[in-house]
Amino acid sequence: MTKITHLYGITVNNLTRHLKTILIVCLWAVIFPASLSSIYAFDNDRLDLTITRFLDALSYKYKGFDIKITEVSVKETFDDNITYANKNEKEDFITNARLGLGVNYEGKTRTFELTGDIGYQAFTKNSNFNNITQHINLNFKNEFSKRDRINLKNVLTHIEAPSSDEEGFTSQQFGRSRGRFEFFQNKFDINYSNDIAKQISLFVKYANEINIFPGSNRSNSFLNKPGMGLSYLFRPTKTIFLFSYDFTSVQFENDQDATIHTIGPGIRQYITKKLFFDGGTGVDFIDSFDDENLTKPFVKTSLTYIVDERTRARLSFDKKYTTSPYFADIFNNWRTSASLTRQMLERLVCSLSIFYGEGEYVSSSFEQRLLGVNSSLNYDISRNLKGSLAYTYSQLGSNSETAEYSKNTIFLGLTAGF
Repeated sequence: MTKITHLYGITVNNLTRHLKTILIVCLWAVIFPASLSSIYAFDNDRLDLTITRFLDALSYKYKGFDIKITEVSVKETFDDNITYANKNEKEDFITNARLGLGVNYEGKTRTFELTGDIGYQAFTKNSNFNNITQHINLNFKNEFSKRDRINLKNVLTHIEAPSSDEEGFTSQQFGRSRGRFEFFQNKFDINYSNDIAKQISLFVKYANEINIFPGSNRSNSFLNKPGMGLSYLFRPTKTIFLFSYDFTSVQFENDQDATIHTIGPGIRQYITKKLFFDGGTGVDFIDSFDDENLTKPFVKTSLTYIVDERTRARLSFDKKYTTSPYFADIFNNWRTSASLTRQMLERLVCSLSIFYGEGEYVSSSFEQRLLGVNSSLNYDISRNLKGSLAYTYSQLGSNSETAEYSKNTIFLGLTAGF
């Protein structure tokens, strides 16, 4: 009985804490719609006009470039385990104020977008955890002709812990080193594709990732990943066949390094107009951090069903040997997720997602099992003003008891987006 209750995190010691969290969720579930209804009772046209005038006063246009404030938000989060601890958990209310700026350009064959935001997280009980977060996103697309194009992306992130209002919050915890720590990450991707025939496309790509942990005993890491491939479209069956090769090189500051050669085919099959399948399999040739040579298969699949304009569902499963920015070790893992998004009303969108993954670091034999559930409500109060409510539960199991934790987060936010 002890093992079963420990697996699902329903031990006598934390039962009270879970019940308290559930009560808080129910309370917010009542307050949130009532608050939105109260706000909606105002003249939304007048509210939109006020925000638009405010935007026009602060925006600036120059030779096709639109410079403006993209977001002003205030968000409140309740977290019952802010340190990801196994025992003596700390709970707190976190206020996050965020300001976003952006530059945008749209031409006939070229688009450019640069956005950034800065946020301040204030902890009610644990002010020593107060911190500043930053995000900078760059997107550039250019069509040289009808046949060839280039797409460039760069994402810079500075955080202390995964943010509960970010997409993929639960999966961000999988394979991660436990606890709170300052983290800089820069991801750069560039992809060039050329339609060498009506149904055949050639693509060349390159990715770079830099991970820096200031004030920590963790080693900084650097990843380089060039690749290339071919895609072929079978028009009658709407099937896209893909064959690709990727080379991954990871270097840690302590001179530990590993390389992975990935070769394999992939496919996208439209079963119906609304249902399609993505799949890929192949082989990874790995030269690990301890100079051990491994040859391992990988599998990646997903099924997407677009029921209608209001409903979308997705199911995925991945199994692969990967590198990690946190440990100089190879992570043998599999993960599965399911998500459902439904536009309940014209202004109300509901979503639910479930994640489960298991993994083991090959050299250290350190194991992780992560279960996560997320549900959210997003309400368009007006054209420029949005409210959101979300609840997330995550539980990490491990063969190291000190690495285990469970946490509940409740998120309530109000965002003015332009």
